[in-house]
Amino acid sequence: MDYIKVHNLEEEKLISQEENSVVLEYFIPEKCDFFNGHFPEIQLVPAVAQIDMATYFSKKYFGTSRYVQSAKRIKFTSPVRPNSIVKMSLKFNPEKSSVTYKLTSKDEDKTYSGGTFVISK
Repeated sequence: MDYIKVHNLEEEKLISQEENSVVLEYFIPEKCDFFNGHFPEIQLVPAVAQIDMATYFSKKYFGTSRYVQSAKRIKFTSPVRPNSIVKMSLKFNPEKSSVTYKLTSKDEDKTYSGGTFVISK
């Protein structure tokens, strides 16, 4: 099952990549299924969907599991609205089996969420 197609996201653009870090940019259209039924009066990308995107891209680029054992310092500071171009930065720490992520606006003026999660091996 293709995650990008299932959720009606546009394919990510790879901005930079190193051994244990990656920066991506992608578009979240209003037709994305993350908006279905969540706050019908104001469409927002739910917190769980933001973590889901981080675990998906972590698995894709670092080969990690998508199962989150624990989360640390995860903060959701601004709402992600439909038709947003977002930038996601991911850093993988293999020794700690952890991934630190940050989801921002394309120009990085606004931070939507960020934190660290520990993945199962």
